[in-house]
Amino acid sequence: MRLTSPPIFAILVLATALDSAAYASTYVVYIPMDSPIYTELDTLNSLGMLETYLSEVKPISRVEAARLTLEAERLISQREGAPSPALPLAREMIADLRAELAEEIGWLENDAEDDQPTMLKPIERIEVQYVYSAGQRRGFGPFDNQGEQLYATEATPLLPNNDDLPTSIGSNEVFRTSGWAGLKGFFTLYGEGAVAGPITRSPQGVDHSTRDRVSLLRGEAVADFGNAAISFGEHEMYWGTGHFGSLSEGDNARPFPALRVANVHPSYLPGFLRYLGPMRYEVFFGQLDHYRPFEQPPGLRTRSFPYPWLSGQIVVFKPLSTFEIGITHVIMFGGSGNDNYSWMGFFGRATGISPGNPASGNTNSQAGFTTKFYLPRLRNSYLYLDVLGEDNLTSEVPKIGGALPFAAVSYQGGIFVPRVTADGLTTARLEFLDTSQRYGFHSDSLYWAYKDRLMGNPIGPNAFQINVGVGRWLSRSLKMDVDYFHTERDPEITNGGGNTEFSNGMSIDLLRLPQPEISLRDSLVGVNLYTALEWVNNLNTAPGVNALRAVAQLSVSVDPASSTWRFH
Repeated sequence: MRLTSPPIFAILVLATALDSAAYASTYVVYIPMDSPIYTELDTLNSLGMLETYLSEVKPISRVEAARLTLEAERLISQREGAPSPALPLAREMIADLRAELAEEIGWLENDAEDDQPTMLKPIERIEVQYVYSAGQRRGFGPFDNQGEQLYATEATPLLPNNDDLPTSIGSNEVFRTSGWAGLKGFFTLYGEGAVAGPITRSPQGVDHSTRDRVSLLRGEAVADFGNAAISFGEHEMYWGTGHFGSLSEGDNARPFPALRVANVHPSYLPGFLRYLGPMRYEVFFGQLDHYRPFEQPPGLRTRSFPYPWLSGQIVVFKPLSTFEIGITHVIMFGGSGNDNYSWMGFFGRATGISPGNPASGNTNSQAGFTTKFYLPRLRNSYLYLDVLGEDNLTSEVPKIGGALPFAAVSYQGGIFVPRVTADGLTTARLEFLDTSQRYGFHSDSLYWAYKDRLMGNPIGPNAFQINVGVGRWLSRSLKMDVDYFHTERDPEITNGGGNTEFSNGMSIDLLRLPQPEISLRDSLVGVNLYTALEWVNNLNTAPGVNALRAVAQLSVSVDPASSTWRFH
């Protein structure tokens, strides 16, 4: 079975062409996924103070976050005649965003987004972290002896979606710093580097090797043409509506080098298609690593293909103020020994229009959709659901759901209540995850892992998880989230043994939004304390292997108040 995406590809080509003529150019600096800016925007959106924020495509740029801040400010001013108990919290979020995005908001308010000189921000953010980790890491494969496999290892236990920041058991120290430069009004360079791991030894790498403490967490060169940003480098990705992980592309593994195109601000399609509402899209084409082991009987042709290509597309629409829908598609192909195709075959695979056949070069595809439904009468609560399928048939049933165009289907969804109390200071979330027995697997080394880490949801295949969480703003800038999670991971049917892994755990996340510090010349200082504890029965589905796992992370970030250097 093959998944193709001509409709998605055509829509995105059209959108890119339209975007390039819709706006002048600007500097595009993407916001790291651990930034509190996303917490502030998500809060404003859940309170009904944003109209065009499509959170299914992350990261977003600083200038887009600035535009959303002004949008929220405008909507609040329009509702002054009908005050809401949640307005004080919304105003606090806007005040904090104004401080964090002062430069970009100034561009927009002065109509100068497309008229900036060459500039340099040598230090955008400095962050120091202490991470204490205890407990054995989960392993993912190889489970299967019937032709499909997956190789990956958990990164830091209970600290997923962290770009595979290098750590080891015990104490770890982390230093991170980021900066950016803008050239000629349209070309941007940005990056964030880290020194991480225990001081006395190197952190754990792939295949139980050691790993360099120094790493580039993210970094790109970005050229903005109108509203279309074309970039190359290592770019974080988080596609979908899931709060605790993403079924499709996520930031559990390290970013990989890729060329991508995305719109900076939401776009609208022409003609009657405009009724689909504001749209966000992203297209990428990149290459994965050499570490792609695959076990097979002696004498057979190797099915380990180093350096495969990866191509993906996502498009998200908001046709109604209460409804969002998106489509995702990613295809993995090629690699050494798996590339017996022509240039047309390469193009067909890269676009997803014509995946070819296994004889000339095998492929592995994922495709799915995301949905979000807002319920304004229930204090703007919203339901969300992601569905993702893979093109490999499963041993569960030949196909799941006759109406669905794929096999090996995984599901993630839930409900979020942003105003348990009318003032919006208390929130609640229930999220579930159910992954297919073949989630991430393939019949050769085209499985969904990068440098020994799962690229999608960190729970892995053949698993079920439920999360229940309650959040509370203790003050206008201090929030605490408490979550309970229950996980079940079943052994592979074809593995011939093992017991279901059961685990129960709890986490506490305390976040203080960045606030001006007088002693640091009004630099913004943010603090995040995260702790989690989990008890696991039959770890890695091994009978009788029980373990206690724990993690504690303290992060302190500083956004220097020093002005950007400008060169007119």
